[in-house]
Amino acid sequence: MKPLVIDAFAQIGRGESWGTPPRWVDFNVEALLARNADAGIDRSCVSLPRLPELTNRGLADMCGKYPEKLIGFAVHNPQRESGRLRPALIEEVKSMGLKGIVSDGHPSRELLDTVAELKIPVLYYPDLREYPGPARAYYMIANNYPSVNFILPHLGAYRSWQWWANYEAIDLVKRFPNMYVETSSVVCRKYLELAARELPAERILFGSQAPELDPRVELHSIKLLKLATPAEASVLGGNMQRLLEAV
Repeated sequence: MKPLVIDAFAQIGRGESWGTPPRWVDFNVEALLARNADAGIDRSCVSLPRLPELTNRGLADMCGKYPEKLIGFAVHNPQRESGRLRPALIEEVKSMGLKGIVSDGHPSRELLDTVAELKIPVLYYPDLREYPGPARAYYMIANNYPSVNFILPHLGAYRSWQWWANYEAIDLVKRFPNMYVETSSVVCRKYLELAARELPAERILFGSQAPELDPRVELHSIKLLKLATPAEASVLGGNMQRLLEAV
């Protein structure tokens, strides 16, 4: 049987890009699904751009339209939404069917206490103006919330912007059993190969950052690692499926 392929990081909708400098983006869901079909990706964990036109409810409605293809991750800013984040996230998970959260800002106690209760994964890529090494932002929260599963995108360095950030991400995953790395936009392949050698396959999640990046290319980068069949199946979808089973 073909292993289930789940993209851990994709986006849909209109809004402001997450990158710097920000720009207007329009990520069409039908285009994403068409590219996924071409790539052989079965499901995508999708979130919204920053400052989106859609709300998290709109995202949930879109996922409800394609229940076998899309898995919704809410987007919240813990600082701007302080004091009202908890009821919103509980409703989004328990009533709307969203399965995780993308934290637009350093995760607060309010966010993490709620996440621990709901048993959903947290995807967080720290602001590089505050954390020149993104993995550094995780040491306190990963240690203080061992029951929360954290996902660090891009192996800790978008487009391999600094080699040492990839090393820090690998060391972080070695230290904390609740840490996972996602594989999109690792331009310097030697660091992805290093992660595949040094980390358990169960702690690596295939992701594409589609449609900003081409999921066919990102998926092929995993195939080029030539992992053993069980390990490749874990990376491509088995690990993400396991993280979502508790939700």
